[in-house]
Order: sequence, then structure tokens, then C-alpha cells
Amino acid sequence: MLTKETFVDIHVRFAQGQSIRNIARQLGISRNTVK
Repeated sequence: MLTKETFVDIHVRFAQGQSIRNIARQLGISRNTVK
């Protein structure tokens, strides 16, 4: 389960143009979780 902070962090990073793969690597979570 994602914390609210992680959820917001993912959305901010995605809005900044980072790829799903890159976000997943940086946060140490699955790409499917980021999707």
C-alpha cells in the first residue's frame, strides 16, 4: 500500500516529465505500482 506522500511524489515526478520506469527505480517500487 502506498502512503499518501509516495502517491503525491509519483504524480509530481510524472508531471515534471519523468518516465514511469525512472520513477519506479528512484522510489524502489514496481513499474506496475507507478502506473
